[in-house]
Amino acid sequence: MDAVRTDAGGTLVHSTYRQIGTPKHPAAAQAMAFWKARPADGIVIGRDVPSRAIASQLNRIMVLEPLEAGRDLRVRVAGDAVRERFKGEIAGRTFSDLFRRHDAAERIALVMTAIAEEAPRFADCVIAGGSLEISHTEHVILPVFAPGRAARWAMIVCCFFA
Repeated sequence: MDAVRTDAGGTLVHSTYRQIGTPKHPAAAQAMAFWKARPADGIVIGRDVPSRAIASQLNRIMVLEPLEAGRDLRVRVAGDAVRERFKGEIAGRTFSDLFRRHDAAERIALVMTAIAEEAPRFADCVIAGGSLEISHTEHVILPVFAPGRAARWAMIVCCFFA
């Protein structure tokens, strides 16, 4: 989905978020290796994350809890690199609060698809100001379980390009 807005300085900012088939970022391969080596009963937050197997990815993760039958997502945990990109703490905030309506809806739908199908999904997100790329990120969206396997959640590994 494409979204256009103006930043505080009046510069036109263009955001593109789209599902992709295969991510290209090297960190995505590490996230997928973690997924492929997951326990037979799935990845459980608090048991498998955090762990040494994913330690190098912890600064770039978001752990998400579905709300309102999947109509929104609450950020339960955000790594340092993610908080830096959002310019502050985002744990406790919802996607509908963090993103514009159409952008939030597309992101939520892709996360809920990963959870429902119990399979990873991948997305590409580019933010540009005019012809200048401001940010480029690939997302590896992994279905996980809440602590104690109480509910289905998701974990996004945000793979930031320089």
